[in-house]
Amino acid sequence: MMATPPTLPGPDDADGRDATPLCVLFVEDSPSDFSLMRAVLANAGLTISARRVETEQDMREALGTAQWHAIVSDHSLPTFSGKRALAVAKEIGFSGPFLIVSGAIGEEAAVDAMRSGADDYVMKNNLRRLPPALERSLREVRSRDQRMRAETALESAHDQLNAIFSATPVALFAVARNLQVTMWSPAIEELTGMSHTEVLTKQFTLPDPGDTERLLTLIMPALGGFPLTGLPFGMQARGERRELLVSASPLSGRPPAGCVVSLSDVTHLARAQAELSRSEQQLRELSRHTELVRENERAELAREIHDDLGALVTRIRADLALARRRSSEPATAQLLEEAEQMVASLGVAISRIARAMRPPVLDFGIVAAIEWQARDFSQHSGIEVKVNTNQEDLSLGLEQSTAVFRIFQEALTNIFKHAQATRVNIELFADDTSMTLEVRDNGVGLAPDALRKQTSFGLRGMMERIHSLGGWMDISGTPIADSGSAASSKGTTLMISIPLHSQDPSMAAHSKDPKPNAGAE
Repeated sequence: MMATPPTLPGPDDADGRDATPLCVLFVEDSPSDFSLMRAVLANAGLTISARRVETEQDMREALGTAQWHAIVSDHSLPTFSGKRALAVAKEIGFSGPFLIVSGAIGEEAAVDAMRSGADDYVMKNNLRRLPPALERSLREVRSRDQRMRAETALESAHDQLNAIFSATPVALFAVARNLQVTMWSPAIEELTGMSHTEVLTKQFTLPDPGDTERLLTLIMPALGGFPLTGLPFGMQARGERRELLVSASPLSGRPPAGCVVSLSDVTHLARAQAELSRSEQQLRELSRHTELVRENERAELAREIHDDLGALVTRIRADLALARRRSSEPATAQLLEEAEQMVASLGVAISRIARAMRPPVLDFGIVAAIEWQARDFSQHSGIEVKVNTNQEDLSLGLEQSTAVFRIFQEALTNIFKHAQATRVNIELFADDTSMTLEVRDNGVGLAPDALRKQTSFGLRGMMERIHSLGGWMDISGTPIADSGSAASSKGTTLMISIPLHSQDPSMAAHSKDPKPNAGAE
């Protein structure tokens, strides 16, 4: 059955009336009165499409086969009545305006009809009221329909929001500008242990007053219209410390009517991060301890090689020289001389190995060690090396000087293996708080993925040494686009810095302006 009226036309012409015809069903037994009412409406400028019925059966048939904007009914008909017509319209579900037009309706009957749901009544001896009454009723119906649609949409949105609040695992709540709680999700009930019946329409609060004050301070910008995302927040909940990330979005309005707040529980992530940090720290301490043990073993082994093997080689050379001088056989003397030369070469090799394991020059300070290593590298590689420093003498602790020296050695080794460089510039500077070493070459540069290779153990070892000293390391370089163009090569730069917790008195005495000195070549 076609109970619902068609969409009501809206005003779109100059006098506020719509040119679309109004479909009006007249419940009227008098054809002349029907014609008169149509004429009155037409004279008022209304375009009407009308039909007259005078029985209940005809009315039901009309409502079931067509759509109507309004019903105008006589109060009293021979076999029907306006009150019954109103009941039929309600039964079928008609929601448009229902007007009663009568020539003899008492005040009590008119009031009863209005209470029953009629929108207005008009006396037949005053039909000039019919057009404005019909138009007013149509406007009221239109407003009522719009309000109902808005309420339905609002209710639907509210239901959807409630469903989101109930389904999301993230703790959500909403507060008004006066800090009254308007929504409280099951997830935040689980987090705080506070049910929605305890908090809804009340001032926002958490189990701990200090947590309440800090969270309200945190979300206050959102109540002023400024959203916030991912702010860390810690609180006591159910007897344990919880780590959260707070986000808040303002509601509509200027100023906002309130805000929606989400609390993402990242306690397990924070604990995992803390555990990972502890594990990393333990690994660094283990790596640091391993390096110290290794360096001590190297130093001890270097001393044993230098002292024991060196002394043994010296004695063998002396014995060979003595045997050569006492030999009367030229051939034997020749063999002894060759053996003496080989032992001498062995002595040189032993000294070189001992120096590599623990350079004695480290005992004279890191500046001397850097300059010595630079000269040695230049002599053996043929690469020009220049050293600039603002310190003639810089006293570091054993661990610091050894770490810096080993990093420097590794940097020169990488340059020799990979850089294809012809020149290396070294800058060593120190002040009261830190020491910085920069190694810059003019080679082919650094590949973008060089630091991400799983086999980059040398670079990782350098980083670990620096981290163990509380310093930092940076390595950068642009690979050349054309190997035939020297101008396109920017080479590679390694920079390390470590803190100096104490200053040796000699540093101040030997400090000078940062001007280049005679570098090793």
